[in-house]
Amino acid sequence: MANAIDDMLEKIDRIRARRPSPSSRVIPEVDGMGRLTDLYIAPGTIVGAASSAELVSDIMAAIRDSTFDALRQHKIVVQETALPKVPWPQP
Repeated sequence: MANAIDDMLEKIDRIRARRPSPSSRVIPEVDGMGRLTDLYIAPGTIVGAASSAELVSDIMAAIRDSTFDALRQHKIVVQETALPKVPWPQP
């Protein structure tokens, strides 16, 4: 059983979700535990933003989508993990 759980945790650790923002100028990277691990902002994005609120909205949308995708992948890994049957001792 420990091997199955170790394998599952290794697969989760390898998950990286990168979903672009609506403008495609921001790409965050979120790991299988839902943590932001990297953030790419295309050159000129900050200067070219109409407002700080627009930039924040674009960044947050990308982080939300990436987090959702990473957690979807996490769920699939957990569901696909087959734990061995362990019989309970009989009294």
